Amino acid sequence: MAKASNCLHTWFLECFGDPAEKLEPDAGTRLKWELGLKHERERVKTLPEYVEPEWDKKDWDAGHRSTLSLMRDGRPWIYQGVLSNESYRGLPDLLKREKGTSQLGGFTYVPVDMKHHKSITPKDRIQLLGYNLLLEPVLGTRPTRGGIWLNSGEIEYVDLQRYHPKFDALLADMDRVRRDELKTTGRRCGECAVCPWIDHCAKGWKASADVCLLYGVTGRTAEKLARASMPSWKDVAKASAGLIAKTVGLKDERAQSLWLHAQAWAEGKPQIRKRPEFPAGLPIHFHDIETYGGRTYLHGDVRVCGDEREEKQFVARQPKKEKAAWQEFLDYLARDKQAVVYCWAGYEYGFVEHLWEEYGGNPAGFKHLKGMKDQCAFVKEHFALPVSSYSIKSVAPIFGFHWTAEDAGGLNSESWYKDWLKKGDEAILRKILRYNLDDVIAMEVIDRKLRVVCGQSL
Repeated sequence: MAKASNCLHTWFLECFGDPAEKLEPDAGTRLKWELGLKHERERVKTLPEYVEPEWDKKDWDAGHRSTLSLMRDGRPWIYQGVLSNESYRGLPDLLKREKGTSQLGGFTYVPVDMKHHKSITPKDRIQLLGYNLLLEPVLGTRPTRGGIWLNSGEIEYVDLQRYHPKFDALLADMDRVRRDELKTTGRRCGECAVCPWIDHCAKGWKASADVCLLYGVTGRTAEKLARASMPSWKDVAKASAGLIAKTVGLKDERAQSLWLHAQAWAEGKPQIRKRPEFPAGLPIHFHDIETYGGRTYLHGDVRVCGDEREEKQFVARQPKKEKAAWQEFLDYLARDKQAVVYCWAGYEYGFVEHLWEEYGGNPAGFKHLKGMKDQCAFVKEHFALPVSSYSIKSVAPIFGFHWTAEDAGGLNSESWYKDWLKKGDEAILRKILRYNLDDVIAMEVIDRKLRVVCGQSL
């Protein structure tokens, strides 16, 4: 239900989609789930008298019966309770017993979900409302509140009654979808990054040149453009920024950005927003790190200075070697009195500051990292590219660069490192090193190609 509140099309695909098109979670996603579950269990251990239903994680009816038995016994906290009816299923992180009356006796239950963010979101409320719907036949009445255990360590309770009309409207739409009375259209949204149906939708968008492929166009903006007879990026490219601003109700700067991105898609090449000033006459370092469990175990670097080019990697084969790898990297950077260091999207900033505070090292090398530049921000400021996202995995391929590993990704590299620590297989470490090097080479390729677009050179 929570996913459907952001993208009803995900529910349509769950009802009618071909299961063969549904992606299986990759190694990085599974590791993220594993770490999340570990964190949850650490939190739950602080609760008094918590219990879990007994079931095989496959037979939902058995899990539901086990949960009902624990609820009838009045257990104070039930972890990973199983709730289901003919139409929906749910696994609230916790069911908390509270004073009150219900079909169970002189007490009732409310759902509590654990999150890693600091404040309750609309999606959280929908999730709690869904659990309460499933609790209604058990309790005799629908609970009117629920709680979110935030990353602050506090459980914040929210009165859900005011959100019932919106939730009931969502349920009505979901029922219409299930009965095949409502057709839905998928458009890029916040759910896409974690949606197993993304490849299915992306094929359709590509085939129709859907306007949602333009960077920055999701949901409502795509609908507005479609209503204005611009359902594809081809239509936007044929229009003008002024017409887009007027008919869709966008600010001039936003309309100009959409039009430029449409031109990039139409011509298959970057469009210059404003003439960039590329660094010249000094060494340039393209830098990327790999992390595991909050530790930085690998620094990858490509140094370019005129006709000189050098690839270097500093790896901690064990987490306890983090300091040595970091300080070796600083010593390497310190060889240059002046230099520009690029990272992509700023992921490195926080880790670099932490490493310096914890371990120190060569101040001349750290000086370069202190002034590290975000290459992604530089590209977005000066160019419009034929991409839907400015992630490096989206940008580099338009310049002909592709990763060696088919499952290349930051989360996956964490999973690989975990396997390396467990198995000590050098082939796994080589895969990690290749992936990291590919990331920095991708940054170098992007820089070189964009300089060519602007008639400049390193």
